[in-house]
Amino acid sequence: MKEFKIACAQIDLALGDKKANLEKASKFASMACDKNADVICYPEYLTTGYASEKINNLAEPIPGPSTEKLQSIAEENNICVVASLAEVFRDKMYNTAIFIDSEGKLLGRHRKVHLFYTEPNYLQHGNEYITFDTKLGKVGLMICYDAIFPEVARALALEDAEIIFMPANWPEPFIPQWLLATGARALDNQVWVVAVNRIGSDGTFTYFGRSRVVDPYGNPAVESHGNNEEIITAKLEPKKSEEFKNTVNFLKDRQPKTYTRVASH
Repeated sequence: MKEFKIACAQIDLALGDKKANLEKASKFASMACDKNADVICYPEYLTTGYASEKINNLAEPIPGPSTEKLQSIAEENNICVVASLAEVFRDKMYNTAIFIDSEGKLLGRHRKVHLFYTEPNYLQHGNEYITFDTKLGKVGLMICYDAIFPEVARALALEDAEIIFMPANWPEPFIPQWLLATGARALDNQVWVVAVNRIGSDGTFTYFGRSRVVDPYGNPAVESHGNNEEIITAKLEPKKSEEFKNTVNFLKDRQPKTYTRVASH
């Protein structure tokens, strides 16, 4: 992984209004470009918000119109884009995170595995964890509630992820759990975690922001302390992870390397 600059777009989302949300995404990409960021990460459900009962009419194929717009935004601003969208695939719907490189190419996706609240009523669970090569390094994706389950980030780390991007719609009153989960997943695996949460309200939940970039020690490199729309940026330094792992390497030291069922006595 090379050193690069990350931008977190902490924004409110208009429920069900793809046009407004994509216009805002374009505006914030331009702001991130002005800050010389190499990649911008948006919150979960970027184009629609958490519009659960309307998701059937809002979900799109990937690639599809919204993905193509985000690809254009990436190319126009020479910036990589991470976002989560409602996807329809073979008549089934998913909450899917995507990574688009600065040339507008769709490099990878992750379908949310752990569905929250009413999501299981409308969406299918994803069933795999994938890493992929980018010019920034080896990238993994997870979405919001996935962070509560340690095996998600661990699976990505075992596939050599150096940075994990996490779009989120993490609601009040769970600020302590947000801080704990994002910090723990970074420390557990000695990786960078970029966690971007929305602000505002959708009628079901209110969201508190607190977007953050967490270093491999579990410490925030940068974080928002408010619930305003803003861009926060941080430089990701590969030497932090490398130096930590040269001192103590958690994945190397874990025992046993594989697990078997232990009988109770």
